[in-house]
Amino acid sequence: MLHGEAQKSRLLRIFLMEPLDKSENEPKNSEGDRSAGDASVREAEHHHHEIHFTVDGEEYETRKRELTANQIISEFGKKDPTTNYLVEIRGTHKVSYQGKGDQKIKLHEGESFQIVSTGPTPVSDCTGPKAFAEGLRALGYEPGALANGPDHIFFNYPVEIGRFAGRIFRLGFVVPPDFPNIPPGGPHVSPQIWPIRTGNDVPHPAGGVHQSPTFQQGAGGEWQYWSRPCIDWGKSKRTVIAYMAHIWRLWETQ
Repeated sequence: MLHGEAQKSRLLRIFLMEPLDKSENEPKNSEGDRSAGDASVREAEHHHHEIHFTVDGEEYETRKRELTANQIISEFGKKDPTTNYLVEIRGTHKVSYQGKGDQKIKLHEGESFQIVSTGPTPVSDCTGPKAFAEGLRALGYEPGALANGPDHIFFNYPVEIGRFAGRIFRLGFVVPPDFPNIPPGGPHVSPQIWPIRTGNDVPHPAGGVHQSPTFQQGAGGEWQYWSRPCIDWGKSKRTVIAYMAHIWRLWETQ
């Protein structure tokens, strides 16, 4: 049986279809050694082909190179594709497969997926801006909504950490109708702190800072939008507390 670097060299030559060194073709001392060596090769090839990915924050693996959106929902998410659809998370970008359940997806190492329900919402539950506002009230904030945009929630936010600790800012959020499945994109902040710099050529906190005309017109004062999506939302408990922890970290790293 080969070990260490010799075993790696043997596998590499197998993949490249190169002849083996004569010494590696010599009969082994026993049938057991040959069987163990073959098992090692099969095990290495098995791990080489596995693809690891997450669904709703849970880790899975497969040797299949392609799966349909519905297969991911039913086989890994253990949910009904008729009342759920799949969202692929690519960094800050999301790709929806709603209505495309039979479309094949080429899998890549480390991909993340999120399952979104389209079924009826239980009477005891609430979603969207109402759910977000209720969660804020439970944390002691007093949220309001723009007159011409009920999904635009804003409130006073006392900063408790970082260089702006002790100051009070107004924060605004555009809350998706299917919150908590999908979180707000990032905070709108008043007054303005950073110069407008829409590109991400520099990291947080100076980059990805945009104008915020809707909040500026609807709530008054000077506003700016920080493009800071909560990229770990699929791995969190998807609560207002979890989202405000994301906001806390943004102020901590100013």
